[in-house]
Amino acid sequence: MSKRYGDEGFLEAWATGWSCGDPEALLPFYAGDARYVDVGNNLTVKGHAELRRFYGWMLAFAPDSRVDFTAAHGDRAGFAARWTWSGTGDGPLKVDGRLHPATGRHFSVPGVAFCTLADDGTIAAHEDYYDLRAVLAQLGLPAE
Repeated sequence: MSKRYGDEGFLEAWATGWSCGDPEALLPFYAGDARYVDVGNNLTVKGHAELRRFYGWMLAFAPDSRVDFTAAHGDRAGFAARWTWSGTGDGPLKVDGRLHPATGRHFSVPGVAFCTLADDGTIAAHEDYYDLRAVLAQLGLPAE
């Protein structure tokens, strides 16, 4: 069983799940019917299959993606966590229906995850808030 919010080492383990390149390491943190919302890119996925596909898209864009959580606050109902996502834009990135080419440039952007928890402690809903336009600017792409 994966760690749950409130367990010692949860943030580090969750960050490893997002950063290790294997979606199977991430999925146990989420309820089977979890909803994940990438607010910056106006994208919602539901359930493990769609979350696995989203993870694949993230790695296709930035194979060296890394998520570092720096703080979290919450209770048994849910939590908010501050993070930094970084990587290299070595693959295409689709934003607002437009496919941007790989640039090979590094990016790093802060964000906040707002999560609600299921009764078993897995993440039932996860919304990521960050400035996608900052990612585009760091990659040298138009932020239209």
